[in-house]
Amino acid sequence: MSTVLINTQGGSRFQEGTDLVSTGTQVGTDVNKILKKFSVQLTDTDNKPILKPNRKVIDVVNDFSWYAGPTSSQAALNKVPCIFLTEREQLLSSLISGALYYLNASANVIKAFKESDYIQSTLKKINAADATKKALEGAGSLLDGFQARTSGTDSDRALLSQNNLKSLEGIYFTRPTGFQYRLPIYGSPTITTGEWDETGGENKISQFIESGMKTVNTISDAVNIAQPGVYIEKPMYFQEPKGRSETVTFPLANTIRRGTVSPIQQNYELLWLLAFQNKPYKTSFGRTPPPKIYSVSVPGQFSMPYAYISEMSVEFQGTIRKSKVYVPTGNGSGSINSKLIETPVPDAYQVSITFSSLIKDYGNAMLGDNFSTSLEGNTVIFGN
Repeated sequence: MSTVLINTQGGSRFQEGTDLVSTGTQVGTDVNKILKKFSVQLTDTDNKPILKPNRKVIDVVNDFSWYAGPTSSQAALNKVPCIFLTEREQLLSSLISGALYYLNASANVIKAFKESDYIQSTLKKINAADATKKALEGAGSLLDGFQARTSGTDSDRALLSQNNLKSLEGIYFTRPTGFQYRLPIYGSPTITTGEWDETGGENKISQFIESGMKTVNTISDAVNIAQPGVYIEKPMYFQEPKGRSETVTFPLANTIRRGTVSPIQQNYELLWLLAFQNKPYKTSFGRTPPPKIYSVSVPGQFSMPYAYISEMSVEFQGTIRKSKVYVPTGNGSGSINSKLIETPVPDAYQVSITFSSLIKDYGNAMLGDNFSTSLEGNTVIFGN
């Protein structure tokens, strides 16, 4: 026997050769050309491990021992509320993708300015200096092509399209790792909303309006100083929505066997995998690739295109005994294999995982395909 969820029979390997950014993107190709031009080489001391799954979907609802009593049919288990996870890894750091994201927005604004008859006629009317016109044209030339290069990967564009959030294309550059999960859930979701208050944000217009309000208030207080209950109603301004955070809790029993696979091996490996993929992995003195992130969907409740595990706890329940399990292992090059170890294992685990969104909570996703995710056979289906 070996690992049952992670492919340690030649599928999982340590990465050979490193790039600052993946050449799988146009931006990565451009950046690496520049590095080669200046003879800049980036090498890792510790190669990054690339794990591959043994299953298309790690389906805890159907295949794991998380409930008591006799084995239920698949039709019955499919009625259990569940959460779908698609694991992703970043191809570009948030610093670089964020910079390109804003450059892309700038390119769109400048393009709109250049194509606006009103802006062009205004420049003529005020007799704008040639320097101003040249600056606008120069900025446009500099940013030409960014729209095609900063909209993320094909996978990112599909993900954001499924959530009706095409306006955020390019905010992250990611790709799926191949690991997909379906977990049972207990409890109800939270509902996050933005706030309204009397401040309209930090900009010139809001400062001007606020200054005007203070002037009106001062005059009103002076004129009506003798009157009771003097108050002027002020408009409220909508503030940005909050980021969503949801916690999933479920048990995993080691003393109930549902199929041909040892529940001790299967449960331990699932927890090992989630813990490992959510730790940074040091590759050199100055480089530490970040943990994996997830696309999270609970049908009919919420969808988070990009989220991370902000907290994960595993509580031991019942009697604890030493048991033998297989875990991935490797020396930093070539294939990742498996080895047998002995570790404490309880009668059951109580697992709690908190997912925190990497973007704000928008209503767009409630009309998107990810709001109605389902499992057909061993394939996760987004929408209809």
